[in-house]
Amino acid sequence: MDAADTVMNRVKPIAFAGVETLSFRQLDELNGLGKGSSFKLFKTHLSALKEDSDYFYVSGDAHPQLLAELKKSEQVYLGSVHLVLLSRAGYEKLQQLSKSVPTQKK
Repeated sequence: MDAADTVMNRVKPIAFAGVETLSFRQLDELNGLGKGSSFKLFKTHLSALKEDSDYFYVSGDAHPQLLAELKKSEQVYLGSVHLVLLSRAGYEKLQQLSKSVPTQKK
């Protein structure tokens, strides 16, 4: 079992487009990160990720009921207007990409 399998088994995945996905809130909490950390990491590596495979952009305008349900179940941040949901493949890719980034010395 790899790290992505472990994470997907520790939280309730969000089913979207027939795929099990995780929100940034779920990833922040699972990895012990502060709010917004997973989003920043995602933005840093966005060019290496593929929409509708590694991640799904979910417009709150197009899916208001889903957004409301996920807020109620606390699977996404309450202030979310739109969502980005990462698939297992996207989470694995993001983990690998984050390991390849050199740390900056202070």
